[in-house]
Amino acid sequence: MLFLSESLDSGSLIFCPMNSIGFSPLTLLLNTHMNNGIQNSSLKFSCNYLFQYLTLLLFLGFTGCETPAEKSSEKKVYYDLNGLIEKQITFLQKKTPVVRKEMRVSGKSESRSTKEVDWKKELELFIQADINKPAYSKSYLIEKPDSLTLIYQLKSSENLPVKYLKVQLNKLTGNPDLIQAKLRSENKLYQSEKNIELHGKDHDSQWVITDYSIRGYQKLATMERKDFAITAKVQN
Repeated sequence: MLFLSESLDSGSLIFCPMNSIGFSPLTLLLNTHMNNGIQNSSLKFSCNYLFQYLTLLLFLGFTGCETPAEKSSEKKVYYDLNGLIEKQITFLQKKTPVVRKEMRVSGKSESRSTKEVDWKKELELFIQADINKPAYSKSYLIEKPDSLTLIYQLKSSENLPVKYLKVQLNKLTGNPDLIQAKLRSENKLYQSEKNIELHGKDHDSQWVITDYSIRGYQKLATMERKDFAITAKVQN
């Protein structure tokens, strides 16, 4: 069985065995869609993308280095989504709750429950939805429909992967009840859109994720569009 792993920034695709990636929303079912004579050509095509992906990682490794002190000292223009999710990853890795997940790709579905979750990979898209980068500081329109809701909309003059981010805070705790974001990538060979949503609550003085979902599509120039939906409930 093959699964699909994706890097949002590069739009790269890697076809990997199921047990090499783990149980993550970035690993999508493709086993039934790789039949009908397209297996060999798809795998050959993916190798070219793997090379591009590794090249990009090397480039980012040399150009994107920041010390923890530098990151913490940056003034946050927008809501600190990265800080919130990083703390939750640490918490969930220690607690190891059971996660019930349902995955659907182009009409084919699968569901399972597990405690073996790599939370860094599992919540990667929510980290990527953080827009607190120095280069983005003037790229978003900020709306506040009420005192508990923050909406960030990408300006029409900008071309960035995070198109929209909404954070709705709890009136009593100030922690998020709801986080929504839209991420889109597109080039001559590849198109992808992901609509992500996350709910949380305070439990025993600790903010915890209760459920999350990822819905969207991805399309290679040489293949049909693949629609997918992933929903997960965390049993806290």
